[in-house]
Amino acid sequence: MMLKRIKKESKNYNIRFDQKILVAVSGGVDSMVLWHLIDKSNYLYGVVHMNFSLRGAESDADEALVKRIATERKIPFYTKKVDTQKFAEESGVSIQMAARTLRYNFFKELADVHQYDCLATAHHLEDDVETFLLNLNRGTGVKGLAGIRSTCEKFRPLLGFTKAEIREYANENAIEFREDRSNESTNYDRNWFRHEIIAPWKERNPSLLNTMRQNLNHLKETYDILQEYVEQQSKDLTLELEKGYVAYSTIEKLDRKQFYLYHLLAPLGFNPVQVSNLLMCIKKKQVGKVFIGKDWTIFVDREQFEITRGIEKEDSTAYHIDKNTSVMYDPIHLEFQRFLNEEYNAPFKSKNEEVVDRSKLVYPLTVRKWADGDKMQPLGMQGKKKISDILIDLKVSRAQKEKTYVLLSEDKIVWLIGHRLDDRFKVTEDSSKLLKIKIIHEK
Repeated sequence: MMLKRIKKESKNYNIRFDQKILVAVSGGVDSMVLWHLIDKSNYLYGVVHMNFSLRGAESDADEALVKRIATERKIPFYTKKVDTQKFAEESGVSIQMAARTLRYNFFKELADVHQYDCLATAHHLEDDVETFLLNLNRGTGVKGLAGIRSTCEKFRPLLGFTKAEIREYANENAIEFREDRSNESTNYDRNWFRHEIIAPWKERNPSLLNTMRQNLNHLKETYDILQEYVEQQSKDLTLELEKGYVAYSTIEKLDRKQFYLYHLLAPLGFNPVQVSNLLMCIKKKQVGKVFIGKDWTIFVDREQFEITRGIEKEDSTAYHIDKNTSVMYDPIHLEFQRFLNEEYNAPFKSKNEEVVDRSKLVYPLTVRKWADGDKMQPLGMQGKKKISDILIDLKVSRAQKEKTYVLLSEDKIVWLIGHRLDDRFKVTEDSSKLLKIKIIHEK
């Protein structure tokens, strides 16, 4: 019966027999039953085990059990032993969060290297109920209350089964497994909910799990409908974000600005407080403010905020260019062409290229990011002007400022790259040797 239901779940999530499944096996009853079911379903699969080094010899015994059975079945087996306690302390996170991060990082690494299409984990109905209560306690909203999801990429075929059903299957099929005594401890929030809330709740209401199964299914459906509506309402925000910005005029059209903006930015690592503060900065026109997410940075500008991948860091590295250089790739892709004056037919120039008097240059030239205090003599001007003021006059966004470089000859700025040429290096009637410098944009 259980095997039949698992095969049906596989079809529901489009798990095909030509796909490779990576099965996460801890050695406990849940994952050992999952392994048995996957094996009986004749899928192409491998087994992965994480030794978190949290229970000493018991952790090693778990690993030994999984390795022995995988060897007997001649199944591809992967394992990794990690110091979870040390990682948690260094990262400033809980043991549970550290273990989760280490586990899924290793799973992704294996999937990439060995071409696994799907990760199968042994989450069951009680796990789903516990996750619901944990998220209710944390205040995570509808998404969290929908509990654990099963997808083609993260397949959780046991979600519809209770722990009792899993144990019954293990006994009927003489499946070997190990008990994790740490599951009895109430030091962890999940275990506390399991023993102190759910256990007495089931005594009072024996049909609790069936009721919660229905509740969670309804919540998952509700969340899916809500997602469709939110995506429809915020499609303009999404289209702009894909281009690296969001216009304030687009945000103004929304009736629930914080709700939709959080929906947009949460996947990029921004929390509700940051989104609230971002909206306040927009309202007060606090240009120049920066918000840092997990892997993204937001720059508040005049008419829009810009968003770039990565956290911008100060870069004072200088890159040198000698006389014979024809192209450079780092930190910016530039092409250099040398001409005599009579050879050069000056076409219409874009802001991505400039021609300078080569005889006025002192090699090696240098390319670096512009810095506070930098000055140049813009083309057509007599005196010098701060680079920062030039960029303000040009209305260059904060995000683009972070990516702006200067080309120098000795300590003199030749070109504020992509923006302004210095008057001291311009081509005149007396110029005989020319250098054309062009920005090459990657396709």
